[in-house]
Amino acid sequence: MARFTRLLRDCIVLTTVLCYLQVFPTFLLADESAVKMVKLEGSIDHKGPGSTSPFTLSGVASHLGNFTGVGEVVFVAGPQPDSEVGSGIVVLTAVNGDQLVGVVTWDIAAPENDIHNTSIHFSWRDSVTFSDGTVVGNTGRFVTDRPPGLVVAGKLKCTTITILGIPFTICTIVYETASQR
Repeated sequence: MARFTRLLRDCIVLTTVLCYLQVFPTFLLADESAVKMVKLEGSIDHKGPGSTSPFTLSGVASHLGNFTGVGEVVFVAGPQPDSEVGSGIVVLTAVNGDQLVGVVTWDIAAPENDIHNTSIHFSWRDSVTFSDGTVVGNTGRFVTDRPPGLVVAGKLKCTTITILGIPFTICTIVYETASQR
């Protein structure tokens, strides 16, 4: 009788655990912590819709520590007048040299007093390919352990200068908030 009671108890525990796993999605049970952006600065050589615009980033984030980044993005006209939507790639390099690569989607709102609200969504990949054909992959700890994606919101201040009759638009990124994605 004791063996039957123990078997019944074990079945009830197993059934309860299986039901629990069906009710709660696995992403809620995951042990991944959110990326916490502490500081972010950057600039983009905004070449206009349809052109590849290179950008640089630097800052401090929980999964990277101090980092620098390079990438490129191509913008198209956005859903609102004077807004733009871009997609591209990024390579972030931690201070120890580990590289985390991914794709970015970048929204730039219409300007208000020469300042654009902007958001950049980062999704990590195994490797990315730049427009010149250079392929870059994750290195170090990021080969097997990538953090969750990230959305950064901020302001973009653009200045156009003309050199030898050629206009260049340089935009400075100022970070405001970040969230896990």
